[in-house]
Amino acid sequence: LLRQLLRPPAMTADREAAEAAATLLEGHPDYLVLRRIPHPERYHADDGDAVRLALFVDVETTGLESRQDAIIQFCGVPFEFDPSSGRIHRVLPAITCYEDPGRPIPPFVVEKTGITDEMVAGHRLDEEAIRAALGSAVLVVAHNAAFDRNFLERRLPEFADRYWACSMADVPWGAYGFDSSKLEFLLYKHARVFYEAHRADEDCFAGIHLLATPFANGDLPMRLLLESARRPMWHIEATGAPRERNEFLKGRGYRWNPRQVAWWRDVPEAERDAELAWLREAVYQRPDARPTMEKLDLKRRFAERA
Repeated sequence: LLRQLLRPPAMTADREAAEAAATLLEGHPDYLVLRRIPHPERYHADDGDAVRLALFVDVETTGLESRQDAIIQFCGVPFEFDPSSGRIHRVLPAITCYEDPGRPIPPFVVEKTGITDEMVAGHRLDEEAIRAALGSAVLVVAHNAAFDRNFLERRLPEFADRYWACSMADVPWGAYGFDSSKLEFLLYKHARVFYEAHRADEDCFAGIHLLATPFANGDLPMRLLLESARRPMWHIEATGAPRERNEFLKGRGYRWNPRQVAWWRDVPEAERDAELAWLREAVYQRPDARPTMEKLDLKRRFAERA
């Protein structure tokens, strides 16, 4: 039966045959079926509740350093959300554009993204369209906002005066049993879909789909993201930490800031004292240690520090 279902049918029957085969495999414990990520125009029907507009963004770049590398592709996808429930409503058309960095794209970037020098030659970001979408949004979302935000702020300073949230850092994926917060992994494990990764447009639609897919208990990742984005936060830098404790810091989620020569982490205000106690005990190993701490302006979350 499966062989018959998988035989190439006419185009009009192809989808039905594929779904029948997928359904058959799903019923067997030895198979796991992944479907290609959908691109719905709406996730939740209009229920009369007030909605706000967010902008999911992603950039592809010539490298990882925002001070010296450049954007080669931008995508922003506006979407409506209910600020109370986190339900995602309409997904609006994407703004996708290339930009010529003025220098050859490194081979490893071409291999990863499929974006070539010929594809970006002579192109510039559509600044008017991007600013229009940004001006209507109350929130900018990215998967790894600490990366995308700093590239976008340098290219378009208007991004600096916006509230940001991160679908990687602001959703407690670990608490739900996920060992990695990488987008492709979460889509596979949480949403049971696959997509063509490492292109800005696909990454945006993938991120929105991830936030719209409920957990087993019915809660929505988008609601948890909004909850995290509203919390008072503290920026903690483990200044002067012993080098031999680097792995402890990395394992706890600290990131390295080469300009400050320090490991850092942002934590909710309610966790600040516990984090300070952990640093003194596990890293500095002395009770009088004084790491650098700063209460964050919520508009400066994920922003690079000088």
